[in-house]
Amino acid sequence: MKVFRITTEVKATKTIQYVVEANSEDEAKELISSGVEGDDGEQIYEEVDLKTEKIIDIKFIEELED
Repeated sequence: MKVFRITTEVKATKTIQYVVEANSEDEAKELISSGVEGDDGEQIYEEVDLKTEKIIDIKFIEELED
């Protein structure tokens, strides 16, 4: 028996919430879309689409004794 490390890539959709101080809804949207808020959001959900998973790397680790 052999042991392998397999790396895959998969598409995911993250839902992020922000708390933003702004004078209007349009200004608040602009702060998010322009990147001003950067990584200040909180991830509240992540959905992974396993149908998109593909192998991008495989590495042999070791041979196991029987």
